[in-house]
Amino acid sequence: MRIHNVFTVRAAILILRKTGSLRYSMVKALNLSEAARIALLQEMMRDAKRNERGGLLTCLVAVVVSVAGFSTRSLAGNSINLGVVGLVIAAVGFAVYLYYARLYSRLVGQLAKIAFKSAVPCPQCGKALPEGEFGFCPFCGSSLKSEGGLQQEFLDKNTPPLS
Repeated sequence: MRIHNVFTVRAAILILRKTGSLRYSMVKALNLSEAARIALLQEMMRDAKRNERGGLLTCLVAVVVSVAGFSTRSLAGNSINLGVVGLVIAAVGFAVYLYYARLYSRLVGQLAKIAFKSAVPCPQCGKALPEGEFGFCPFCGSSLKSEGGLQQEFLDKNTPPLS
C-alpha cells in the first residue's frame, strides 16, 4: 500500500510541474470516486472564490491608501512614498484576484464536465444524455417518457394536495 501512495505523490508532483497548481492537479492525480471528486472540486471552488475576494479587497484598500498618499503630498514629505506603496500593493492584489478568478473558472469547467457525464443513452439516437430530468432528447427530440410517465406527470400537476 505504501508503494501505491508514493506513486500517487510522485504522479501529483509530475502533474504539478506541468500545470503549476498542486491542489488543482490532485483532483486528476488521485483516484477518487465521482462523489469525492465533486466534493473536492467544490471545496477548491470555495477556496478560490474566497482568495479572489481577498485579492480584490486588497486591491481596493491599496487604491484608497494610494489616493490618500498622493492627495496629501503638500502636507507630508513621505506621502509620495505612501502613494507608490499603495500602487504596488494594488497591483499585487489585482494579480491575486485575476489568478484566482481564472482558477475558479477552470474549476467550474471541471465540475460541469463531471455534472454532464451520463451513462444513459437516448433510446432513439444513442447519444449520451446529460444528467437531469428531460422529457425529450436534446439531440434528436424524441420523447424519453413512457405513456404512464406522462399520465403520472399530468396527475401530479392537476391533483390538489391532501391536507
